[in-house]
Amino acid sequence: MPPEDYLRRSPVRFDDPKYQVCYEYWLSLKGARMAPSWRDWDWFRLPAEVIPYFLVVDVDYSPLTFTYRFWGTANVSMHNIDFTGKTTDAIRSPITARNTFDQYRKVAETGEAIGSAYTIQAGAEGPPYVQTSLRMPFSDDGKTVHQIATYADWSSDIKEIRKAHLEEFGRPAD
Repeated sequence: MPPEDYLRRSPVRFDDPKYQVCYEYWLSLKGARMAPSWRDWDWFRLPAEVIPYFLVVDVDYSPLTFTYRFWGTANVSMHNIDFTGKTTDAIRSPITARNTFDQYRKVAETGEAIGSAYTIQAGAEGPPYVQTSLRMPFSDDGKTVHQIATYADWSSDIKEIRKAHLEEFGRPAD
């Protein structure tokens, strides 16, 4: 991913208070460790309104693959698909798939939380949007990233993005 696409690495402050709350909670779990264990995560410690905008992937290194273990309901609503159990290879837009994989790869390689702005797109021809995300690593052994939780709040643009997805991919199944 080009460096100009990143807002900041190892973010200290986010302008949006919802991002800051998520990041500060992760930091409180991390402490002096490289990253907290996924077992430490407690959804009830977060404001309920942020949970639908979360994604969580499991990281497999042989080959490098990111499989969604949690796909928040706001993402289901926007994309008209639940990616739980699917890998980033299933992302329909080649641009979004590449950018998402590259960001997960960077978090897995560095073990750092990364706040970024990146381009998402509805399919190959849909309009591009800039999305802010916070990707936070988790480690069971303190050395290797095993999960990555992402907070990306679509709420301000959901109507426009959902319309573009429906135009590109058709009506959702009833």
